[in-house]
Amino acid sequence: MPQSLDNPINWSFNIGRVFGIRLRMHLLFVLGALVLIAREMRGGGGWSGMQFAIGQIALLFVIVLLHEFGHCFGARSVGGSADEILLWPLGGLAYTNPPHRPGAHLVTVAAGPAVNVALMLITGTVLIVWHGTVRAVPLNPFDPFRSGVPVSGMTHYWLVVFFGLNMMLLVFNLAPVFPFDGGRILQCLLWYRRGFARATQVATGVGMVGAMVIGVLGVFTEAFLLIGIAFFGYVTCWQQRQMLRSGMFEADNEFGYDFSRGFTSLDGDEPVARKPSWFQRRRAARALAREERERRRLDQRRERIDAVLEKVHRHGVASLTPPERRLLEEETERQRTAR
Repeated sequence: MPQSLDNPINWSFNIGRVFGIRLRMHLLFVLGALVLIAREMRGGGGWSGMQFAIGQIALLFVIVLLHEFGHCFGARSVGGSADEILLWPLGGLAYTNPPHRPGAHLVTVAAGPAVNVALMLITGTVLIVWHGTVRAVPLNPFDPFRSGVPVSGMTHYWLVVFFGLNMMLLVFNLAPVFPFDGGRILQCLLWYRRGFARATQVATGVGMVGAMVIGVLGVFTEAFLLIGIAFFGYVTCWQQRQMLRSGMFEADNEFGYDFSRGFTSLDGDEPVARKPSWFQRRRAARALAREERERRRLDQRRERIDAVLEKVHRHGVASLTPPERRLLEEETERQRTAR
């Protein structure tokens, strides 16, 4: 079904499909990347500056993509679905649809930051082993690209940048600002005790306050990205609260517009049919494999018994070897027991 261009979210194009998940890139993501590259070159960086800008954008692209894959696989692991990822200037949108219960949503949301934690652990371990000290890892979230040891080459530089970008994304996403991951996790935890509607009301209230704080910080630091994120977060919270007031979430039903699917996802809101989890599918596959092995074993046994009976028919019982006699006796006993 073609997407309506009336919604700016749909100003995107396909870049591929991985694990059954369609990948789309927003036009503004491309334009933003071009602006950053042009700014670096105009600032005197020249060809070298452009290369560094492209490298950082590429790393950020990979990190955000892996983060969104985390949300998608988290949704699938609890029996939900995931069919699309959109990369845009404010991060990524994972189009996921987990079952409408707090535990399923919590797993879906937490799986994204868990990917960043895993990437940080791997990169940090490499840096520590390489330099023999924990100081090689940039652990200051306010200065995420500076480690305690001098840069010793391009590989070291890009490892530090990769670690720092993951830490920035992790810290930012875990801030309790709805509809980002931290606000989503807060909503899921409240959902257990207060129900979906009340949890959404509290989480969006905290999110609106957080969005205003981020917006003020963006104004004072002249960070337009922070201003854009604050605007998006505030509008999303306001929309959710309007839906609560209109009764769309009465009795904690699972209908109506729900942003609870990963990092600010915007999927349709039809109820999802429960799909088997990864563990359930794995157990089922193992059971089928066991049944197939048992079937093959029985077929081989029947072939051996048929061969023994044919030998008895042609040459008599005396021609049987001890193993063949034992096989025939076991089969005779089995048939007698089965009766």
